[in-house]
Amino acid sequence: MKIIVRREDNEMETTYEVNETEQTIQDLKELIAVNNFGPIVEEQRLEFNKKRLKNSHFIAYYRVKDKSVLILKHQSASTSSSATSTPSISDGEDADADANASSNHES
Repeated sequence: MKIIVRREDNEMETTYEVNETEQTIQDLKELIAVNNFGPIVEEQRLEFNKKRLKNSHFIAYYRVKDKSVLILKHQSASTSSSATSTPSISDGEDADADANASSNHES
């Protein structure tokens, strides 16, 4: 299956041939980094239908279809970890959600 990865600024896009049932979002991020289309894996954030994709899930989990467009966002390593004292998530998943949940409980 072919999927299109488009940078969030809409300036560039590229197509990747993937096996959606065997490759994870992490695998796709590694392809993006190796091909120099985006930053290192830890600084990549992929979205599909405005939903952030988790590294550990297979591409098929998100019901991505042939020629679907994924949005690649750059997230600097300094903003990818939680602002609280909780440990950062090793694969960069949902760090923003964890920070928001922690701040909501402090009210």
